[in-house]
Amino acid sequence: MDRRAHLQLDPEVGVAAAPVSWGVFEKTEGDPLLPGPELVLGQMVAAGYAGTELGPPGFLGDGPTLRARLAERRLSLVGAFLPQRFSRAEHAAEDRAWMAGVLDLLAEGAPDAVRPKAVLADASLEPERMRWAGQIEAHPEAALPPERLPVLIDNLHRAGELAQSRGFDAVLHFHAGSYVETFDEIRRVMDLLDPSLVGMCLDTGHARFGGADPTVLLRDYRPKVRHVHIKDCDLGVLDEVRRSGGGLSEAWRRGVFCELGLGTGDVAGFLAALRASAYEGWLVVEQDRFLTVADTPAAMLALQTRNREWLRAQGY
Repeated sequence: MDRRAHLQLDPEVGVAAAPVSWGVFEKTEGDPLLPGPELVLGQMVAAGYAGTELGPPGFLGDGPTLRARLAERRLSLVGAFLPQRFSRAEHAAEDRAWMAGVLDLLAEGAPDAVRPKAVLADASLEPERMRWAGQIEAHPEAALPPERLPVLIDNLHRAGELAQSRGFDAVLHFHAGSYVETFDEIRRVMDLLDPSLVGMCLDTGHARFGGADPTVLLRDYRPKVRHVHIKDCDLGVLDEVRRSGGGLSEAWRRGVFCELGLGTGDVAGFLAALRASAYEGWLVVEQDRFLTVADTPAAMLALQTRNREWLRAQGY
């Protein structure tokens, strides 16, 4: 029996945003340029989004504050990004305890019947992976040591079990700078995962960054795709970063994840394939960004409104 049978699945496609599109994520905490939660949520509504992901736990407030803020704006809570050091056995207990706390926040803060996805990701922390992100295949010294692959898989399964025990569905978000970045790494890990415990969050931008075609991933793993992050990727920027010797942080600073429709990631082609696949769930515009002084509130609202309008033009 599918152990996800008791979990609520979204009956149709909804379009959500995420605080990271306003520059708010775990890599930018403390940046004085970051907007506050009221501005971010207000702009999500103004731009036409129906839901949000959590962002860094606490950014949108504690459980009651989160629930009130989202209910007031009629925004659903659709997911939470949960990066952990899955290949490091010595951190498993600490990371799982942290995850349990975030799941408590989701349970207390969800304003409606939508059950947020537990979006698992191998943490982008290892220096060699961050240094060579986007060019891992040319640097075999940065590969995950073989003895740590079973640890990564087991910890992902344990995290999936924890999510299910709280009534949440877990999905794996492959991610630049992590040990699940390249096409081969994504396939190896997804083929080893029990889909009744952990599905896939298919991120179009991180797929392109790591050298994978998101449409091919959709074709090969469609039954496992239970959450989708939509972002465009400027492969020209990525090539420049490779030539200059920069890593993931430099790629973020240079805007490798750009406005929808302006990159070279063929997001439109992916969305057409997604529609043909009869996907039911959420599309989350999740545009990893480091802010600059040019990112005024008016500029951020205009950008995220254009992203939403571009998706409408694609039929979403």
